[in-house]
Amino acid sequence: MEEEEHEVYGGEIPDEGEMEGDIEAHHADVDMSTADDDAVKELDEMKKRLKEMEEEAAALREMQAKVEKEMGAVQDPAAVAASQANKEEVDARSVFVGNGHCCSSSSVYTGHVTM
Repeated sequence: MEEEEHEVYGGEIPDEGEMEGDIEAHHADVDMSTADDDAVKELDEMKKRLKEMEEEAAALREMQAKVEKEMGAVQDPAAVAASQANKEEVDARSVFVGNGHCCSSSSVYTGHVTM
């Protein structure tokens, strides 16, 4: 059965030791110092971009906090209470009318609900 497998692959199957030796011999001429320098430069560039993004995020958080603070200062508690009272008064005088014709005006219904 082994002979049939060799025929399928078109030759002998190499031993593991031969394959590992070929890989080591093939990569022996690669200059690792250049590869390390490139990796260090790329890592430094990534760190620099990360730092810039963090600074931008901090600036955005500051701007958002400032806007939220200004929005909170604009809404005076007394003004909020007055507007709430006004809304309650309008709601007390409001009447919901359903199933009306879409082309009819409010004056048609006002005659039915006068106080």
